[in-house]
Amino acid sequence: MKSSSERIEHYDPPPEIVDELRRAGGVNRFDDPMFRIVWGWNRIVPMHGQWEQWGKYKATLTDKFTGHSETREFNKLESSVIETRLVPKYLPGNCWHLEMWRPPEEYGTREEWAKAGEEVITGMTIDTAGPYPERGEYELCYPLTDDATSRGNPLPLVGAVVTEIVRMITWGKGRMSFQQRRAAIEQRLRREDEGYVKRVEDQLRDGMRPFAGESFVTVPKGTGEVQ
Repeated sequence: MKSSSERIEHYDPPPEIVDELRRAGGVNRFDDPMFRIVWGWNRIVPMHGQWEQWGKYKATLTDKFTGHSETREFNKLESSVIETRLVPKYLPGNCWHLEMWRPPEEYGTREEWAKAGEEVITGMTIDTAGPYPERGEYELCYPLTDDATSRGNPLPLVGAVVTEIVRMITWGKGRMSFQQRRAAIEQRLRREDEGYVKRVEDQLRDGMRPFAGESFVTVPKGTGEVQ
């Protein structure tokens, strides 16, 4: 697991690799490339949910019989808010990710899209769908890590490697669909891990702003004393 203090970096893929992917994977109906490579921190999307603020405290425990005292640290939930914030779509943030374009019809009708995006959080119904993807959308094939998961170590971007992956996908779509599904499921499970919201909060607090211009809820660095 990467540290929440990971430095946020931004990179664009070299033009020659963009061209190689276009030649290897072709274009869609809008003349956009079927495959593209993106840097994690450059693929920012709105995420809806309940965001929590945790405080770090110290408690001094004293045995009334022996007089022995011991200080321990603990985390305490101080507040929570339901809102939309901008976060990286893929993890890890400082890593290249290979995406594949999917046509708009794969997302259903506009009505189905809106209905699928409805979530109930603490009794409130929230629209999490966002705009309907009229021109389709790019989805993850898998992150360029040494184990093809979000927990792996990022690999350098090499044109010959990513174009070979694209050729494998276009030549054997049925064989690669399992890998794509696995990548999507792994990303979702990673986001559900306890502490993901806090880690993203820590990473974004110095430069990123949440959706709609709201202020981030940040975790205090100081500690309080609780007797």
